[in-house]
Amino acid sequence: MTIYRTWPLANALFVAGFISQPAVAQDTAAQAQAEDTGEIVVTAQRREESLQRTPVAVSAFTATMLEQRGVTKLENIAASTPGLNITPITASPNAIMISMRGALEQNGGTITAESPVAIYIDDVYQSRLSGANYDLADIVRVEVLRGPQGTLYGRNSMTGAIKLITRQPDGKTWLNTDVSYASFQETKAKVSVGGPVTDHIAVAASAFYNQRGKGWQYNEVLDKRVSTFKKYGVQLAVGLYDIPGVEAVLTGRYVAGLSDGQHYAPLDLTTGGNLAGGVYNTRTPRDDADGDNRQKSVSLRLGYDVGDITIRSITAYQEMKDNWALDFSGGYDSPFTGTTIAGFFRSSAGKQNQFTQEFQALGKAFDNRLNWIVGAFYYKEKASQSFLNDDLAAFFLTYEPSVFDTTSKSLAFYAQADYEIIDDLKVSVGIRHTNDKKTFDGLSPTAPGLGAPLAASLTGTKADVWTPKVNIQYNFTPDIMAYATVSRGYRAGGFNSLVIADPANFGSPYAPEFAWSYEFGLKAQTANRKAYLNIAAYHEQLSDLQTLTDCGNGCFTIQNAAKAKVQGIEWEGGLKPVTGLSLFVSGAYTFDKYQKLDPGSQAALNGATRLPMISRWQYQFGGSYEIGLGDAGSVMLAADYNYRGRFNTQVPLYTFSEVKAIDRGNASITYTTADKHLDIYLQATNVTNSKDYVSALVFIPGVFGTLYPAEPRIWRGGFRYKF
Repeated sequence: MTIYRTWPLANALFVAGFISQPAVAQDTAAQAQAEDTGEIVVTAQRREESLQRTPVAVSAFTATMLEQRGVTKLENIAASTPGLNITPITASPNAIMISMRGALEQNGGTITAESPVAIYIDDVYQSRLSGANYDLADIVRVEVLRGPQGTLYGRNSMTGAIKLITRQPDGKTWLNTDVSYASFQETKAKVSVGGPVTDHIAVAASAFYNQRGKGWQYNEVLDKRVSTFKKYGVQLAVGLYDIPGVEAVLTGRYVAGLSDGQHYAPLDLTTGGNLAGGVYNTRTPRDDADGDNRQKSVSLRLGYDVGDITIRSITAYQEMKDNWALDFSGGYDSPFTGTTIAGFFRSSAGKQNQFTQEFQALGKAFDNRLNWIVGAFYYKEKASQSFLNDDLAAFFLTYEPSVFDTTSKSLAFYAQADYEIIDDLKVSVGIRHTNDKKTFDGLSPTAPGLGAPLAASLTGTKADVWTPKVNIQYNFTPDIMAYATVSRGYRAGGFNSLVIADPANFGSPYAPEFAWSYEFGLKAQTANRKAYLNIAAYHEQLSDLQTLTDCGNGCFTIQNAAKAKVQGIEWEGGLKPVTGLSLFVSGAYTFDKYQKLDPGSQAALNGATRLPMISRWQYQFGGSYEIGLGDAGSVMLAADYNYRGRFNTQVPLYTFSEVKAIDRGNASITYTTADKHLDIYLQATNVTNSKDYVSALVFIPGVFGTLYPAEPRIWRGGFRYKF
């Protein structure tokens, strides 16, 4: 799909007439209020408040917005969120690679990886990216907070946080069903039901099943289609309701994502094209790739009001098993044998469990001019992983398995208070102290060959970190607000595990990464709530930047190699010019540059000046129009277009590790009955069937690399029934 792009500056000007995409309250009542009156409520500061008076850059997506844009998993959110990049390019389709405002994590398939963007499900921290490409099956709302969130969201929220909120038991009776059939023999069904059990006890239950029977990629050596999957899950929440001042919800959750693995295409290191031909072809001769992830969790949320003070407790325990296997070459033409072989095949078996406990106390004082919150957070994780099969057939090398265990403990205390000094002028101050301790214990071969000796690695790392925040906001009118924020973000350090027969690097620790952020924001809306605009301009200073570097023959390590600056402007806006018509636009311009590099780092040795995974321009626009049919119901037409500029996936900025600009569109048409109980819909993602790659990797320079394509056009038809 080609569009002449002479308009990015015009887009920025055009934004001024548009309405920001809504962030809604944590309960369904507030969500309904937002849809009916336009009064938007968010919980970005751990309490409910109007979006237009919240001094934080927030993007939010309701269930309806997700449906209209064809968003079915976490990675799809990035197209609609300024400054965010999420791709499923790592070891398994269940895992993600994530980047926001310059900080990134690229090896989410390992237990040693730490994300710079904290992910929460119902306020429970999710530590592992290896199972983070969640199916958005029963999501009420997704909120993306941009910028350091270290004061209130803590560990690994260095440049932002993503919150997934599911429907909770509230004493109301409801039933939502969604059944659909899509391209490539994909069937999907989900159901959510809730209601009271007694006068004060209610339940909310949901389940989903999603299977793709025919892959959209083709392996020409095996002569079969690949990229099939099966996903399913259940969630049950039991809670108290209609008891003033008391909150209690117990939630259990189980999800599984099973697939035939990640299938890379072989990269032509002379032209940058696909050696297998076409866009969607691969050719590894191995038929034992897979990607299986299973997670289960239980959480308990308690709350109690003591006068003007609310006390909360959030307790959770989670377990995960994650197995994957793939050929990182996509099929390598051996110059020695003249045949196509699996250039580097690796399989992994991992498991993890974590316990988290958070306590909060929050309240108001001085005639509500003071809002405050204090809290404590404890996190403990145990994880293990084994690289069972390291077969570097390109060099006729096979290695003994590498095995390693990690533990992580984190204890944090935080406080934040905002005070309205005079009418419309508010100052906020926050601080968080985090103590992290981690250990690594593993065995790795010292040389290639079966029977090679193993070397032990036992290391540890710890950190004591203070992350402050100061914010000033001023309400010029009831509908126009500006704010300025200075804050510090932090990402924990970790250990190197993606090495082969390299005892010196296996288990070697790398240090935490930090960001100082300076942000100015403006939020404005019209009095009738028909139009509003949110803009955030920021400057971030990154230090001890964690960069994934190539150490040869399929070996990768993380170096604290750089200081860098990332700055930009982000906008979200929209307009409701006439009844039934809603338009939106969002975008970001990002400038990045290394300021200081370790002379021995791979970035310095290759003369890199920019950071990986950052596009200069990113934007999206679209809208929906509802056509009333009287007693026959209504028809909703929706469409959107998104663009992400070119970016490079690797620190050395190789010529052929650059991903070209990606532009895609989605469209849908939905018929709704007059009683609002039944929807019948047809939608298409990538409606123009644009053929794009989302990743390009020079895996072993001069030997082989890989490409990974984005999905082709997907048609989906189905129905939703709800009451």
